[in-house]
Amino acid sequence: MSDTVPAPPHGRYRRALQNADFSLEANTENVPADGRFYILQGGEIQMAAQEFSEALAEYNRLCRDFWRSRLDHATPQVRVAAAWGMLSLDSGDKTAITVITEDGTPQERKRLEQAQSRRRALRARTAAQQ
Repeated sequence: MSDTVPAPPHGRYRRALQNADFSLEANTENVPADGRFYILQGGEIQMAAQEFSEALAEYNRLCRDFWRSRLDHATPQVRVAAAWGMLSLDSGDKTAITVITEDGTPQERKRLEQAQSRRRALRARTAAQQ
């Protein structure tokens, strides 16, 4: 994944994972409308940040922990979904790649190979430009 941080959102903002107990919010009914970005966990404010990048880094850490805890779930579909989540943050995560390779459907394995192929091509192009 790229190291670039998206532009900060304006107005009402909420980002959360299904079945997770945390969210990143700004200007919602759950947090003050003061222009700051908040991390909520279990419905309680855990962090307030002026900078979106700081709040996003903490949100991504929570996502990584959430997905990592589900990589060994009893249900293959849950493991694979967690693996895709991990790959959205770290496209080279070896555990996530292994989960998809072993537990994914043929279509998911093909999707993974295509993503890895694009990543290799991008790396080669970037190296050639330098």
